[in-house]
Amino acid sequence: MFGLSLRTCTYCLAWCVALALGGCGGGSGSSSTLTGVAVGFPPSAASLQDPNVVAISVESGPGNNINIPYVSVTVCIPGTNTCKSIDHILLDTGSTGLRIFASVLNAAPALTLPAQQVGGSSTITECAQFLNSLAWGKVKLAEVRLGAKVAGSVPVQVLEPVLPAALSGGALCGSAPVMDQPSTVGANGVLGVSLFDSDKQRYFNCVNPNAQCQISVPNSQQVQNPVVLFSSDNNGVLVQLPALGATGAGKASGYLVFGVETRGNNRLDTANVVPVNAFNGFFTTTLKGHPIFNSFIDSGSNGLFFNDPQATLNAHCNIAAAGFYCPPSPQNFSASIQLAFTSAVVNFTIDNADSLFQNGNYAFNNVGGTFDSTSFDWGLPFFFGRSVFTVIEGKSAGVLTGPFYAFTN
Repeated sequence: MFGLSLRTCTYCLAWCVALALGGCGGGSGSSSTLTGVAVGFPPSAASLQDPNVVAISVESGPGNNINIPYVSVTVCIPGTNTCKSIDHILLDTGSTGLRIFASVLNAAPALTLPAQQVGGSSTITECAQFLNSLAWGKVKLAEVRLGAKVAGSVPVQVLEPVLPAALSGGALCGSAPVMDQPSTVGANGVLGVSLFDSDKQRYFNCVNPNAQCQISVPNSQQVQNPVVLFSSDNNGVLVQLPALGATGAGKASGYLVFGVETRGNNRLDTANVVPVNAFNGFFTTTLKGHPIFNSFIDSGSNGLFFNDPQATLNAHCNIAAAGFYCPPSPQNFSASIQLAFTSAVVNFTIDNADSLFQNGNYAFNNVGGTFDSTSFDWGLPFFFGRSVFTVIEGKSAGVLTGPFYAFTN
């Protein structure tokens, strides 16, 4: 398994996965398990029969990694019924846009999507910077279907394994590893449903990309958050996953609900509303008296990633990849998240990743790892047992306007 953080940096996308050792799992449903127990589901008015709901499953995937929430996506040549359904797409609230590996699209039956055109050019490529990786590839147009929801002609990125030599190791794309194959990422692609409508990354318009052909692309022609292109329920998403026991679960299944305050199944009610910096989506977390200003909520991160200011955690794991915490016994923490006029207390536990990753499960609410002292990544463990909302910039949800997060305790 690995430590994964798929947050793009907005100007860097978020995706953070830490490597670790995998077991086995699979399937879907409302709240089921293999070797562990999902102990409860947050109160939900949603069901898979609702037109704005699709299933989420945290299970074994292409990379046998822990804590990756998967959805299935159907992509079509726009205006046709020539389509391909793709499973094990990582659901990522920390990045923007749909990205699918070229090898997945090209596998039989292959689907060839038309090229995105910008200013008359149809050789548009993109370099998207995530926290610990790069996404490189051509920009294509696809009709994106998520359950009953359809986004017509969406700019998406087709991920390719090798960065052009003229862009590698430089300031334009950075020097992080390229997302080269599904087993590396642990998914067949990434569905980014973040706070932003477009990804605001770097684009090029020549056959052999180099610094001289970097272009400025209008927001509407960049890789898009497909949700904003739905005809309704297009202001954000709600993620609901079950609570877990201390040893995790072999599988955890839940709901991705489109829209916030648009139907009876996506009401904010008494959820804690978290205002964010409109430029980068950050808010403040306070841990042990230390304010952490670059905080974010990210389903694409498979742990809680932060710097322990009092060094009570042992970061040196023997089996799990470097970066996970492996304390000798479970360590309990209490942090506060800044709201508009007050704060919300969040209690969490970090257990030994080495021990947990050997028990055959894939879903855990108590794994974490190291991060820089100015950042707190509330990754997928934060989502278990909660309703977590993401409202897109400029979109209204009742009397409130995005971007903002919200969550239930």
